[in-house]
Amino acid sequence: MKNWRFIILYLMLVAGQVILCNYFGLSQYVLISWLPVLILMLPHRMGSIVSMIVAFACGFVVDFFSTGMLGITSLALVPVALSRRALIPLVFGDEQVTRDEELSIARFGIIKMALAILVSCGIFFLVYIWADSAGTVNFWRAATRYLLSVLVSTPICLYVAKLLRPE
Repeated sequence: MKNWRFIILYLMLVAGQVILCNYFGLSQYVLISWLPVLILMLPHRMGSIVSMIVAFACGFVVDFFSTGMLGITSLALVPVALSRRALIPLVFGDEQVTRDEELSIARFGIIKMALAILVSCGIFFLVYIWADSAGTVNFWRAATRYLLSVLVSTPICLYVAKLLRPE
């Protein structure tokens, strides 16, 4: 039953991201996305290839149903899925990998989860803003957009992580 709850909530959060992209744009300097935490919270048993396919599919769905350029979210999410296998042991230690436990705030604490989410959001927004700017925006404007997006999205991603795995 826990797997079905996770899957349904995951799909609802992807749909929520589409709604957020379509109707609730904060400003041109702040992007809000909880997709990096969705990829980070995928079951640990899922390998890198499968998680990259899921990341591509989620990004494609969000781009297709929102007003973004098709493929830009997929381009930014796939590196998050690729770095997931290295990031989890780096932040949570080998204990999490050997015990094959799923990530949750209750198990690992808010500090470690915040650090992992901050790195995931950093990777996501770095690639997203780099691809979205494509040399048309100066460095300081892109850097401001990056910093504000990471700072705003990280607490939202912490809340989404708590929603996905409340135990």
